[in-house]
Amino acid sequence: MSIPKAAALLGLGHDAVRLIAVDDAFRMRTGDLRREIMRDLDCGRLPIAVVSSAGTTATGSIDPVTAIADVCREFGLWLHVDGAYGAFASLVIPDAFRGIERADSLSLDPHKWLYQPTGCGCLLYRNPSAARQAFAHSGEYARALSDDPIEGFAFFEESIELSRPFRALTLWLSLRFHGLAAFRESIREDLRLAQVLADLIDAEPMLERLAPVALSAVTFRYVGREDADAFNRSILDRVVRRGRVYISNAQIHGHFALRACIVNHRSTEDDVRCIVSEVLAAAEELQ
Repeated sequence: MSIPKAAALLGLGHDAVRLIAVDDAFRMRTGDLRREIMRDLDCGRLPIAVVSSAGTTATGSIDPVTAIADVCREFGLWLHVDGAYGAFASLVIPDAFRGIERADSLSLDPHKWLYQPTGCGCLLYRNPSAARQAFAHSGEYARALSDDPIEGFAFFEESIELSRPFRALTLWLSLRFHGLAAFRESIREDLRLAQVLADLIDAEPMLERLAPVALSAVTFRYVGREDADAFNRSILDRVVRRGRVYISNAQIHGHFALRACIVNHRSTEDDVRCIVSEVLAAAEELQ
């Protein structure tokens, strides 16, 4: 969602965004990426950047970032990694995120998996001077900022957003008070709970899991109905109204899916088991 929005804000338009096909595990196909780049070049268009995902919102799928980085280096393209939801899991399973260190920019949302208040987001640059030059008002000012990264630095000059609260303070205080190890262990437990949920769903004949569980997002649906999409929409509404657990939804292969994403440091195994029992109870009520 954020990439077409960014293209619109830049004045490029939604048509400037190329969607790349994914494999069975919902990871970008690098062969298709290379073909799309070459097709644009053959048509006289100038590719600018590639956006890969380090944990998609719907399924938690992680793109093959190393291979994508190789393509970007081959064609001289900027590599942005969208790690808003998933990249913090690299604290626990770093091998799953190989290549992320080659990104030119990386987006993170501490309000998702560092348990911060809503609205706390981060954008990291490999080379901060690139951002400063992009937002500078003149070439002389850009050079001044590059020569001295502290003097003249102003956050509002590096973002579309102007006035804002000091959201970074809560993140800094949390890391200083609890230490990084506490966050690492909490994320590790969230990953474990997601696997517990996946196993429970796989063991329930009336439920079907719709995607691999790469991180902590689990997508599934109730089966055995011809009107499966409509019925699962009704299940979601009923589960939320019952008020014991909160789940969301996703579109998987064009079908409506129930989605549970565990990103709470207080979640327990009982909470995870409750997701299954609540979905089954809602389905029974509806029938």
